[in-house]
Amino acid sequence: MPNLFSQADREFLRRPHIARAWFMDIDLPGGHWYVHNGAGRVTIGGIEWRGLSDPLGRQFISISAVEDPRFGQAAKLDVVLSGVNLEFLRQVKDNARLIEGRRVDVYWAAFDQETQEVWVGGLKKLFPGYLSAPSIHWAGRGVRIVPITIESLWQSQNFPFGGRWTPADQRRRYPGDKGLDYVGVTVQEIIKA
Repeated sequence: MPNLFSQADREFLRRPHIARAWFMDIDLPGGHWYVHNGAGRVTIGGIEWRGLSDPLGRQFISISAVEDPRFGQAAKLDVVLSGVNLEFLRQVKDNARLIEGRRVDVYWAAFDQETQEVWVGGLKKLFPGYLSAPSIHWAGRGVRIVPITIESLWQSQNFPFGGRWTPADQRRRYPGDKGLDYVGVTVQEIIKA
């Protein structure tokens, strides 16, 4: 396995006050959206990433942990944006169908909390995925959240394909294919030396 971290990277990551920041490159219908879960704007890799969290606590982004999935499941990442304004909610509602299935890449980077120095190792791609349909939740005037799930490539693999594993059904899907002609047939191989 290749070494993912250099000696300089390891020394930086061993500092006492290192924190992780999440970065997302989201392909939206209006263009790419480069965001991070902190406040303010940060330039890494020649790209300006916009912070979605507000230091005064009016808006916050929450990102769940990516867990190794069990057999038969796909990995996912849940993102919740809270404290959004009414205009943003309307945009999400109007574009929900266009947002679903769009590509998103999730990266992480480390930074020193004391000096605000960003890790020279750059962004590490953690999770390539696709956006699920966003939903909108609100309660009264003060609570408005938009949860979005970022699903891995394998999310759609959990569904049955809608057919049978028979030669006739295989030819219906792919005319002329003989790939399943010998499924369920006992084959006896004779090796001549």
